[in-house]
Amino acid sequence: MRQQWGDLCYAMKLTRLFVLSATELVHDCSINKIPFPALESFEDRIMFPKRYFLFFDLFVRAGRHNRDFWKKAIRENSGKNNMRFGPAIFEAHVRTTVRENYFKWVFQQLTDIHEVEDGDVEEFQMEYDENVYNALPRTLVCTHSAITRFPYKNCDIHYGKVGTATPSKNTGDEGEGEDEESYCSANNGDQPLSTTPNPADDDSSGDTGENQFFLVYKNVDNKRFNEIREKQRRDLKDTIDKSRDLHKDILGTLKDTIKKIREVKKALPETDPMHKVAIAEAKKNLRLFKDPYEDDSEGPSRKKRRRSIENQTRFSDSKVTFFSKANEEMKREEQGGLRKSWESMYKETWNKHLLAPKGPVINVPIPQVDSIIRDMENDVYQLLADCAGMVEEI
Repeated sequence: MRQQWGDLCYAMKLTRLFVLSATELVHDCSINKIPFPALESFEDRIMFPKRYFLFFDLFVRAGRHNRDFWKKAIRENSGKNNMRFGPAIFEAHVRTTVRENYFKWVFQQLTDIHEVEDGDVEEFQMEYDENVYNALPRTLVCTHSAITRFPYKNCDIHYGKVGTATPSKNTGDEGEGEDEESYCSANNGDQPLSTTPNPADDDSSGDTGENQFFLVYKNVDNKRFNEIREKQRRDLKDTIDKSRDLHKDILGTLKDTIKKIREVKKALPETDPMHKVAIAEAKKNLRLFKDPYEDDSEGPSRKKRRRSIENQTRFSDSKVTFFSKANEEMKREEQGGLRKSWESMYKETWNKHLLAPKGPVINVPIPQVDSIIRDMENDVYQLLADCAGMVEEI
């Protein structure tokens, strides 16, 4: 019983962290007028490594929920360590959870009448939208800095064989006028670029002979840098083209449903039964894991599934199937060393770019800073002495 209660508490905490991360992403896209990333772009780390970086940095980290462990794995020995971020089955679980709740999280954030204005709901866009979809080849592969920490402006991620490259004289993107806005650095636009021949390993001097994730810098291999972006643009549009039809029913009614629920929330108190019924029905229609037999109202052919373990949730067949496939894919990536290579690249990105030292916050000469610190210490000592005197008098 105690174990079941512990599992329930963990599941509740995990769900809460997922919801906070997801609604924050929806909120940031809404206020910054950034089209919300397509679900399928989160699910392939080789084809869309920049999007998977966002998925990993946001959702997998939230699912891991141990911030100290995550920080230690990144920072210990500057990331050159064997600490892992989680087993394959854990990452498969996170991917399944995101797919299951993708549209629900959009719904939950945009129906919050206290945080989101009607105008923001009207202007909210997703990469599935027709007008956004038409612009995909040129502008939306690289996510904006408002919703990710990856330094897009100066480098990209590639999976393949690492070779030497000579710094290119032309460090600008050919024909990419939107680069200054769409590919902002995570820290600042003035961050120095790497000039090492092999950004993935400073000690390497040639082709390693095996595929791995590594960073490609614009000023080191400009040709490969542009080829990676062009390919990902094409792949993103092809992927969304195939998936839009799968979600056409939800996409066709999503905004109308959100507007109706906002009106319900404005008109009825939360304790009203009709308020709860309307929200529950709306969320039910936004599920992606929905088996065909659930729509069969007559039910003679519907077979009841036995609840095998007491007090555990009954999952739909489609959810179990998706999780099983994702888990097998994660295991293959683990056996092939792909997941470990990804984690090494993730640590490298953090240590080279996101943890890079920034300029001093207080631009004051050192002697003056020392004087301020001494004054603060003296104030603290005096306060402690006064407190001690008061205690003696009492």
